[in-house]
Amino acid sequence: MPEQERHKTRYPGVYYIIGKSPFDGKPEKIYYIHFRRKRKLIEEKVGRQYQDAMTPSKASHIRTLKITGKIESNIERREKRSERATLNYFFKIFREHKTHL
Repeated sequence: MPEQERHKTRYPGVYYIIGKSPFDGKPEKIYYIHFRRKRKLIEEKVGRQYQDAMTPSKASHIRTLKITGKIESNIERREKRSERATLNYFFKIFREHKTHL
């Protein structure tokens, strides 16, 4: 799939693409931010124009919070979610301690 054209906003690090609304298929702006954390460039989707009531200024504010570390990036949030204790995790620990089974 070809990459869609990015449109700049007047806020640094905030841009949008034109996508389709999942509900009615009408054109809708999808906002993205990019920033650096630990010398690594991170690009994240922030939200949709109508579905999430997202504006360029809101996206810029979210970008500022993520740069300062007050909000986790999407990657960090996913890593935390994968560290949660699950039934498979407990079963694995159980099998390690019950070696005679």
